[in-house]
Amino acid sequence: MERQTRLSGEMAPAPPMAPPPANGAIDTATLELLQDWRLQDASDNPEEVRAAEQELTEFKRAMNESRTLAGEPLLY
Repeated sequence: MERQTRLSGEMAPAPPMAPPPANGAIDTATLELLQDWRLQDASDNPEEVRAAEQELTEFKRAMNESRTLAGEPLLY
């Protein structure tokens, strides 16, 4: 059986479905899509905003309560 070797510094081929290597480039298409979703989900309805703020407050309280009971530092 023949064995192949790589030279020093040569990259191994990426396996199928592997994420692309990080090269510091900004994925502007994804950022634009996320911004579009934020705008679509945004509401200027005061009742919806109040309900969302109340839900967030309750979530933070529950998270801190469980951490207090476990003797861990608070998150919020």
